[in-house]
Amino acid sequence: MKRLYALLLHLFPRAYRQDYGDELQAVFNSSLDEARKTGRLEALRLSLRELIGLPGAVIYEHLRERRKAKMLDRFGSYFDFSHGSWKEYLTALIPFLLFGGFWPLIGVLVRLKVLPGPGLAATGIGLSLLGSFFIIFLVGVGKGLPRWSLPYLGFILALLSVYIFSGILGILILLPFGNLIARMEFFGDIFYDGVFWFGLLITMILLVVLTRFSTMFQRFRRDWTLPCFIVYGATPFALTLAFDEYTNDEPFMLLTLLVLGVGAWFYLRESSQSERFWALFGALALSMFIAAAGKAILVPSQDWPFPLSTSLALSEAKHTIIMWAWLALSMLVPLAIKLTPRSDDLPQTSFSAG
Repeated sequence: MKRLYALLLHLFPRAYRQDYGDELQAVFNSSLDEARKTGRLEALRLSLRELIGLPGAVIYEHLRERRKAKMLDRFGSYFDFSHGSWKEYLTALIPFLLFGGFWPLIGVLVRLKVLPGPGLAATGIGLSLLGSFFIIFLVGVGKGLPRWSLPYLGFILALLSVYIFSGILGILILLPFGNLIARMEFFGDIFYDGVFWFGLLITMILLVVLTRFSTMFQRFRRDWTLPCFIVYGATPFALTLAFDEYTNDEPFMLLTLLVLGVGAWFYLRESSQSERFWALFGALALSMFIAAAGKAILVPSQDWPFPLSTSLALSEAKHTIIMWAWLALSMLVPLAIKLTPRSDDLPQTSFSAG
């Protein structure tokens, strides 16, 4: 009877079986063992009750799975945007609004005493926005990564590059050769600042290589600006790092958000690939140079426990410009797709046209 019950559990939907199958089997086995202690008749009664109730439960779970699938399909249909529409623009802008808009706005409201402090309310709103960010990103993955979802991918790649790849690279290179690199002065600064962005750069190089050999990535060969939009999505996180431990930086963050938003708008609206590229590249450069100037302006007003000199302000601006150089280099990598001939022997991909 236990083996029969285990076999009948396969009638349930796979997702339900994976979540509750072991638990249902364990409960049935335990109940059957207890019933057998009372007598065979009680064990038979229990078995019949379970077998009679099982078909109804199976039908109910299959109907529930179908309703859930239909709800997911309807939810996903909300993200079928036409090219250049305001819905596509606003959805693509969420990563920029979250880090370039929400947290700076909270800081301004706290300083104006409109809010008592970040507290639970601001943290709760921030976590809700992060949850929405990842849900929308997963929807984008399910729809084949249309172009509105690429800034989400870029933001996640920036996180992986800074917190995972840089640690691996630090162990492999910086530990054995750290002293030698430190003596290289300016080139050492370039290398140290670039450690955080090597992962993003290598990802772009791999993506370009894959467009030559994989049908899955032919969409990026047909529109070489799409990888550039991925790098563009890393910019909000880069700016957050640039202003880490700064106070009164909100006006500069909001200004960079405005610049990035305008750049994304032009990218989604323009039809020429060259114009789309320059919209992204120009907005990236302007936003990062605004951040560099903002840091230089803010340094004298910070309450750091060491002397705040002009050289320090210039050094902070220099590191931001170096960060821009690494991001710009990553954005230039997809130009290799434009400069190399397209592989006619690769069939068209079934990936979303973006």
